[in-house]
Amino acid sequence: MSIFKGILKKTQLGEVNEVEKDALYEVAINDHPIIQNWIPETYIIKINKSEELVSCSCKRYEFEGLLCSHAIKVMHHVRMFHLPNRYIMKRWCKDANACTKRSNFERSMEYGSTQELQAIRFATLKPQVMKLLKMASRSSNAFKLFQKILDVAEQQMQEVTDKQETLTCEIDTSTRIPSQVILEPPISQCKEKRKQPQRFNPQSEAKKPRRCGTCGSNKGGHNSRTCPLKKVQGRKREDDDVDSEEGQDVESDGAYEYEDLSG
Repeated sequence: MSIFKGILKKTQLGEVNEVEKDALYEVAINDHPIIQNWIPETYIIKINKSEELVSCSCKRYEFEGLLCSHAIKVMHHVRMFHLPNRYIMKRWCKDANACTKRSNFERSMEYGSTQELQAIRFATLKPQVMKLLKMASRSSNAFKLFQKILDVAEQQMQEVTDKQETLTCEIDTSTRIPSQVILEPPISQCKEKRKQPQRFNPQSEAKKPRRCGTCGSNKGGHNSRTCPLKKVQGRKREDDDVDSEEGQDVESDGAYEYEDLSG
């Protein structure tokens, strides 16, 4: 019962500050009053007086199954002078069954939640560890021996933890059902563009031959630039120019002869 006496004794330490009335409180406790300028530890306590619910940021109840001194101090502050039954675990009662044996203890842990099982294991191991700590602190040889034991135990515990995490991950990945299943898009059987069937054009829709802009003919495969009529017209125009120049020369000669006769 020394554990409960220690908790009750610590309720006399610290100060309670109200953050939210009847809901949220802050407890500041100096765990080392001998050391000057020691910064006190601050804990946040949530409480619901009507439903008799209380929780502390130190999480002692979740790990050990015992309400901490911070929560009890706030309960006294809001005038809750009895401990709710939900916070009294059977293993702390006088009529608790003999579950100290490891076989019975492990059997009783098969039906609890993960958080409850962790709290039970922690509470079971803590007295043994505290006893070893006291023994190791009595002499230098015991201290060194306990350090070696801790190094070996830490390495072995790390291996066990890694194996357990690996096994848990394998079970999760093998049994997990995805919420959404993404399927591959359907593949089209014909990726190439289909060829349009060729249609026979009737004679009325056949391409009409081009006509020459000079002679107006659609035969011969020529255009206005290469039209033979254009070449003939060019030659005729050159002949007309030559005839006109010769006529001008004759007229000028006759005029000279007339001038000579008159003179």
